[in-house]
Amino acid sequence: MLITIIAIVFAASFLLVYCVLYFVALRRDPVRARLEQLAGNAGVSTSTDGGYDLSASLLRKGVDMFAGNVQSESGIRERLARAGYLRQSIVYDYYLITLILLLVGLSGAATAGILLHLSTIKIALLAVGGSLLGALIPRLHLAYRISKRHEAIRRAVPNMLDLLVVCVEAGLSFTAGIQKLSDEMRHGCPELAQELKIVTQEILIGKPKSDAFRSLANRTEVEELRALAVTLIQADRLGTSIGTSLRVLADSMRFKRRQRAEEAANKVSVKLVFPLVLLIFPELLIVLVGPAMINIFKTLSDVAK
Repeated sequence: MLITIIAIVFAASFLLVYCVLYFVALRRDPVRARLEQLAGNAGVSTSTDGGYDLSASLLRKGVDMFAGNVQSESGIRERLARAGYLRQSIVYDYYLITLILLLVGLSGAATAGILLHLSTIKIALLAVGGSLLGALIPRLHLAYRISKRHEAIRRAVPNMLDLLVVCVEAGLSFTAGIQKLSDEMRHGCPELAQELKIVTQEILIGKPKSDAFRSLANRTEVEELRALAVTLIQADRLGTSIGTSLRVLADSMRFKRRQRAEEAANKVSVKLVFPLVLLIFPELLIVLVGPAMINIFKTLSDVAK
């Protein structure tokens, strides 16, 4: 039994080290990687390490199989884009980190079970639980990043629309205004600045403004940006002024933000009921009634004697 557990821990540690080394090997020189890509398109290989290419391709196939069983690559790429991870190889990095944490949880739980002298069944259950916990950590982190980024973008959209109205009415073109906003909002809201920079690049390469903002809305899933895309589409089709449309939309966004603030303020009184009842009132009751109860208990004890 002990030999089997040691073999499992050794295999998990070996796979962990292998994955870490592969993950580090991915951080190669981007110039060299680009040259290899161009050479690969031309049918010529410039790699000097055949063993690395073979191991990398095998591990990449394994990651592809693992990714296909868990979730499609396009779906996880969309979730990673909503979280702000936009690199080309981010899907493989995500699954490699998941695999590494799974192996860490597996080996750590098995080692803890051996040190605690548990039975074989308990060690196996503990190892399964540790592996599931390790595989769940990246998903929880990704969900947290998505919600945090979504909230930051949603709060910054009204200010962005006000600045965009000022830029358009000052004489700048719409594309120049978006580019100016991506530079000005780097410190206030870097998440929205990153998305606006992507929109600017898409418009500069010839993509229509409506399609670029529709892609932005689908990528971020922020209703305010979706409303902006609809406004731009309507302004383009009907021939109305973009500045006037943006001003009306900015006023609507500002009113909605005020309504959300008032709604949050009205919910405070309801949310305070549970801490008051469960945490504050019992302590106050003990402080106020406790001395009187002690005196009553002493008096009754004296009478009984």
